[in-house]
Amino acid sequence: MTPTTSSRTVSVILVLLMLVVSIGVVWAIGTETKGALKDSVRGELMSVAGAAASQIDGDAFLLVQEGGEGTEEFQNIRDQLRRVKEVVPDILYIYTMRDNEGRIEFVVDGDYGYADDASPIGAAYPEAEPELCLGFEGLSADEEFTSDQWGTVLSGFAPIRDSAGDVVGIVGVDMDSTVVLNEIHFINTIFYLFAFAVMVTGAGGFFVTERRRAIAEAKIEESGKRYRQLFEQAGDCILIFEAEGESAGRIVAANKSAAEMHGYTKEELLSMKISDLDAPESRTGVEDRLRRILNDEEVRGEVVHVRKDGTTFPMEINARLFVVGQRKFVLAIDRDISERRHAEKILGLASKKQNLLNLITFSDIKNAMFSLLGYNELERELMTDEQGLAYLEKEVDLIHQVDHWIGFAKQYQDLGVMPPTWQSVNNAWLYALSHLDTMHLERRSGVGGLEVYADSLLETVFYALLGNSLEHGESVSAIALTCHETKDGLTLVFEDNGVGIPMDMKAVIFDRKHEKKKGMSLFLVKEILEITGIGIRETGMPGEGARFEMHVPRNHYRFVSSDGEGFSSED
Repeated sequence: MTPTTSSRTVSVILVLLMLVVSIGVVWAIGTETKGALKDSVRGELMSVAGAAASQIDGDAFLLVQEGGEGTEEFQNIRDQLRRVKEVVPDILYIYTMRDNEGRIEFVVDGDYGYADDASPIGAAYPEAEPELCLGFEGLSADEEFTSDQWGTVLSGFAPIRDSAGDVVGIVGVDMDSTVVLNEIHFINTIFYLFAFAVMVTGAGGFFVTERRRAIAEAKIEESGKRYRQLFEQAGDCILIFEAEGESAGRIVAANKSAAEMHGYTKEELLSMKISDLDAPESRTGVEDRLRRILNDEEVRGEVVHVRKDGTTFPMEINARLFVVGQRKFVLAIDRDISERRHAEKILGLASKKQNLLNLITFSDIKNAMFSLLGYNELERELMTDEQGLAYLEKEVDLIHQVDHWIGFAKQYQDLGVMPPTWQSVNNAWLYALSHLDTMHLERRSGVGGLEVYADSLLETVFYALLGNSLEHGESVSAIALTCHETKDGLTLVFEDNGVGIPMDMKAVIFDRKHEKKKGMSLFLVKEILEITGIGIRETGMPGEGARFEMHVPRNHYRFVSSDGEGFSSED
């Protein structure tokens, strides 16, 4: 091998080595930049969707029904969506959706009335991706671009909540894939030029690449400014803070509403931790909330915040984890619920006064009926006419009926007075049994450590069902309370082995006008259960016994082990 050939071989090897290294560097940098850019866009999409959702009145959203495009509620929501689109021109589509019994459908399309392809209320979305469905639980965004009849987009989603805090729909924000892909393609093109420049001129290519990268970053920063404008205009308090490490809880971003609510400047908030805003009674829960958020759990609830002047106020919080590059942050969208609490206090006081008035009235009526029965007894002693005695007997029956209705009214007014709580089904069942003569019955319970979220009158439900069996079952010798889980919740079953309920009565036994004169009303049972969304129906066969099935929704029941540890229907 000649020196020239050897030198040429070395040169070729060096060129190939430089090419391989350059390709490797380009691939690594391109991949990292693409991922960082996409993560940044996903974070911005979630922020826009979250801010838009926080400005939509969830109660008004519930009023928008199919065919209601001309209603004030529809037009107000559509105009809000269009304002968001005007602030952030990179948005291609913005819309709202709801889950109608498993069917994802459009509600308010921000382009309705402005574009021919806008979706009307109730239009079905054919195939909902997982990230869209996650939007009903919290902030989410597509990992990759998705394609449908409207194009290829990257989407972000956020839940819409009503005044009770329940999710009633989502806001969807779509960014045209070309906006992101053009940036990625532009950067990749520059990287390829960089690789070529490395082989040709070395340092010159590196300079060009860095220059182009700076231009791309400036464009991203400009886009970020538009998103920050929307962030600042939100009416709710929006805070972003570190999720882990020594700086966990340190606030890195706060909008104008957050500063005004707490009485600080934004600069002051950025020097604080989230725990500094919590009142002492809420501060102890900060670490637990951060731990749950790091486990990718959406944390919702109520806390007490403290202003700069030392005054406190209640806040409804909604916090979720999001990742930008390798760093983890918490996005918290909080709402001041002082007015709601004040209204609840006034309503509770009015209800308390009304109940006191009713209690006094019921007591006076019962005293009057007791006296009336006494006078009736005296009349019977003096009455000798048979017809007159018959009339007096009817008077007594009517007095007892009035007494029954007064008792019913007393129980009905207690509905919803106390807030629902988690209650042991087995304990409520045993308490109800203790108030009735059931020693002669075979009793079976198969509910274990089941607890349900129900009105405080749950014991009254079992008391009424037991009383119904004893009074109308005729041949009842056994009763049972069991439960089993279903795909959409849990079914709690009470049954006896009496004569059962005729088929023509099953549809009316829970109606107010069909209740018997004696015993507890099944109408009242239905009302108590419906307070927390529990349904009831009778499914027994006539002649084989009564069977009452109570359907408990998911998240409204849980099982508690013997050591006190509980696990809910979502675990």
